[in-house]
Amino acid sequence: MLIQNSKLRISIALGIGTCLVYLAFLAPAIWSIDGNAMVEVAISLVKRQNFRVSETTGALGVDGYYYSKFYPLPSIIAVPLVAFGLFLSQRLNLPEVYVAGACALVLPPLFTALTTALLVLLAFRLGSDRQGACLAALSFAFGTIAITYAREFYVEPLLALLITLSVYLAFGRTNPSIFGASLTSGLAILAKPPAIILGPFLSIYLFLKKRHWSIAITPLIGSTVGALIYAFYNYVRFGNPLSFGQSWMSNVSSELLAAPVSSKEGTLLVGGLLGLLVSPGRGIIWYSPCVVLGIIGFYYAYKSKSKFLEALLIIVFSLIFLVVNSGGWWMGGWAWGPRYLLPIFPILLSLAALLTKRWRLTLITLATVGFLINAPNLVSFYKRYYVNAVEQQINVYSPQIIWSFENAPFRQSWSLASEQINDAMQNDVKAVFKTVGKQQLRGALTHIVPVWWWFLPIAGIPQWIGALLSVLIAGSGVWMIGIAIFAPQ
Repeated sequence: MLIQNSKLRISIALGIGTCLVYLAFLAPAIWSIDGNAMVEVAISLVKRQNFRVSETTGALGVDGYYYSKFYPLPSIIAVPLVAFGLFLSQRLNLPEVYVAGACALVLPPLFTALTTALLVLLAFRLGSDRQGACLAALSFAFGTIAITYAREFYVEPLLALLITLSVYLAFGRTNPSIFGASLTSGLAILAKPPAIILGPFLSIYLFLKKRHWSIAITPLIGSTVGALIYAFYNYVRFGNPLSFGQSWMSNVSSELLAAPVSSKEGTLLVGGLLGLLVSPGRGIIWYSPCVVLGIIGFYYAYKSKSKFLEALLIIVFSLIFLVVNSGGWWMGGWAWGPRYLLPIFPILLSLAALLTKRWRLTLITLATVGFLINAPNLVSFYKRYYVNAVEQQINVYSPQIIWSFENAPFRQSWSLASEQINDAMQNDVKAVFKTVGKQQLRGALTHIVPVWWWFLPIAGIPQWIGALLSVLIAGSGVWMIGIAIFAPQ
């Protein structure tokens, strides 16, 4: 019991520390179409108790109203924060779309910090020691694209949390733990439909572990219920249980294969696979290289035998998840790295926690490289790269962008961040604030320093006060991380 409590304390300390560091660099506004659309659904739920949205972000439903093209669970979870944001906007006389969005942006860092804490516990459950578990968790939190998407309102941080939690619970020994995995498997589908494969994999694992069939089948039941709820949601909105609202998502197979669009944009499965793995524009080896060491961790799990079946589940599920997300829209829009693969990074890095000390130096090195590639996005919007490309009339999905090492986004991250900071020094933050939430003017947000305290002058508070507070919050986070790593057990 003392050992279990010690592991839990390490996990909690690391999660809190990670969350504080993320919050110190919290973004002030949502840039993406996805994020603004999901927040609009949350606003509609608060104000009108329905899922209707504007024509700009929605698709026409069977009842003549417009409904979101994106996933329902993030919007539902955001409701309390959005409600608080709407309350603040009335009290402060500020645009509700901005304040609601700013409040919702608390969720991605929270999701990612919780995933980091769970990764520690999952690594312990696989047989890792304290050093390996903490190193794997920190590699995920600060050495992958997770650090970038903790500042964006996309669904992937939530899906990463649900997948990691499902796997952790399924690896537990008690029936309540497995029932919990069944619930989270169903919720994962409401976060994003490709997660429909999670429940069946967990049930297969439980059958192989010789659990009673009535217990082993529960994750599959959870996924089935989640899929039926989503199908009903689609039917009510669009009159077809397999319609997701996107013009290029005509059926469930296109949604589950990342929505094939055209041959030029990667409909060939092999193109998507190679693109997500090695392309300079999206490849995992460039944007999150430490994740690759999960394969080496699998080898050590195989050698140890005791947790081979668990490691095999993680590897096979991750490979199938990679294939599922290698369809035509594998690039993920204006993405930074392999955004669609972010949900499997935590479970892969839980295998990296099993590396021997000889390999851990390599893990530290690759995580450091990943941090240096992603760190500029803490103080800049990476989408400035795409705004510049569009201004130069370059197709952002062309080989010139996706497959060119010379033009790769990660090679320009530091220079783009420097440009954005320089531009911000010359722009009136109050003028930029008026464009927040307007889809056609999102590019204006690439001319500010996108951290929460940069907008404080709008409320009459000097920026230096926010900057000082941000340093204190980040310092507190680093201190908590230090406690997790070095405090006596």
